[in-house]
Amino acid sequence: MLSIRLVSVNSVISSVLLSVVALISPSNVSAEPITLTFEAHGFTVSGEFLEYSQDGYVLLTENGTLRVPAAMVSCEGAACVEPAPTAAIES
Repeated sequence: MLSIRLVSVNSVISSVLLSVVALISPSNVSAEPITLTFEAHGFTVSGEFLEYSQDGYVLLTENGTLRVPAAMVSCEGAACVEPAPTAAIES
């Protein structure tokens, strides 16, 4: 009887953990389209927003994954992130 209860508890815990991992894990289904414009050149790149890390956008394009520094582009789309302001160094 005790072993049946332990198996039941373990399966419930496993199910809960798997559900949490599934909710936390990123997926392409929830990816938002963004367009990045290189202001200096008027060149645009569009794709699905994957993440914002190390002060740059990571997006999935027709040609693969692309990482673009946020300081080089302006972003249009619901998933755009406002880059952190850079501190000015006075001399």
